[in-house]
Parts: sequence; C-alpha cells; structure tokens
Amino acid sequence: MTAAEQLDFSGKRVLVCGGSDGIGYGVAQMFSRAGAQVAITGTRDASEYDRDFSDWAYHRLDLSQGESVEALASEFDRLDVLVNCVGSVLYQQGEFERSGFEKIMTINLSGAMHLYTVMLPLLQASRGCIVSLDSVASIRPAWNNPAYSASKAGLVQLTKSLAKKWGKKGVRVNTVAPGLVPTKLTANQVTPEQEEAFAATCPVGRFGRAEDIAGAVLFLASPLASYITGEQIVVDGGASL
Repeated sequence: MTAAEQLDFSGKRVLVCGGSDGIGYGVAQMFSRAGAQVAITGTRDASEYDRDFSDWAYHRLDLSQGESVEALASEFDRLDVLVNCVGSVLYQQGEFERSGFEKIMTINLSGAMHLYTVMLPLLQASRGCIVSLDSVASIRPAWNNPAYSASKAGLVQLTKSLAKKWGKKGVRVNTVAPGLVPTKLTANQVTPEQEEAFAATCPVGRFGRAEDIAGAVLFLASPLASYITGEQIVVDGGASL
C-alpha cells in the first residue's frame, strides 16, 4: 500500500470524544476528509454549538458519569478508532480545592479509563486503536492547574500501561501532547502579550493549529503507525525544547 492509501479511512468507524469544539473538532474534520465514518461527543445538546455536525453522528457524553459512558458504548456495534480529546480545567485556582481537584481527575483520567474499558471489546474485534490527547502540561506543568497537569501526566502512564496490557489483544494505545493551540480552553489563560512572546520564542515561530494536532492523530491511527504503541508524540513546534 502507498502512504496515501494507508491514510485513507474509508469504511472505518471513528469516534472523537470531545469533537464538538476546539482541537477535537479539527480532528473530527480531518478524519472525515480522510473518508471515515465519524461520530463525535460533546457535553451539551448539539443545537447549543455553533458548529456544523451534519455529516457526523452526535452523542452527548459526560465522562464524570459512568452511566453516560456506558450509554455511549451501547450506541456502537463497531469501532475502529477511538480518539479522546476531552480535557477539563478549573479557573481561579479551583483545582487547589479538594472538590475541584477530584472533579478534574474524574473527568480527565478516571473517566478516560472507563471509556477505554467499555470500548475495548469493539476495538479488539476490529484490531483498532486508541489515541488520546494529553498535553505538554504533562511535561511542563501548568502552575495554576495542578489537577489538569496531574491528570494529563497520569494519562501518559495510563496509555503506556494499557498499551502493554492490550497489545496482545490487537489494540494499540498512544497519545499526542499538543502545545499551545488557541481554543476556548486557553482563551482565559493566555494574554495577547503572552501570545506574542510565545510566537517569538517558539522554534517554529507560530502558534499551533488544530490541524497540526489532527495530523499526528491521523498518523497514529493509521497503518503507518502499526508498530507504534505506548508512545507520546509532542506537537508543540519545539516550544518545550
């Protein structure tokens, strides 16, 4: 097969959790352009988003609620690729309180584990794969978001553990760590002055875009990466060097 053929997802069923906005939306768009049959999730009703989901199946999902995860799994009879783009934060130092810390850990880490576990039989049947978005905060922690940083670092180790456990089941598990990509998640945390400083010091000289991250996800989900599992690919323009 040519490289182009291996990046053709025609006939493949792809679920992008957190695909309703931000980087996840960009990931869903790229899989759709590659021919995949795409489903996405969001935390609200589809009508509440200023996005076009008409080409995709939409499901509401709350990773903090076990019954929501199980209800999602019941909607699928086949799945080739599971992409987890869910990542929640609290502002105003809310993650320093026990309740806030536990809330973020539940969504970003415990919820992810539950999602992967309930989807495993489908992925095992298709010899599919999981690609998670962690964050460069797993490497260089966000000083005001201890739970987010800890959950994303935990997601990296969870990925390695599951890759080791599930490899014999035919399921690969990898992560992509995005650098700074302007989204609603970062809008309240980065000032215009900080944006200019970042662009000036980043080796590539610009901010990341959703398609930059989506390209790495697509690669890891493709046959081109069939011998890659348990790995983290950092996509930050070299900013963490």
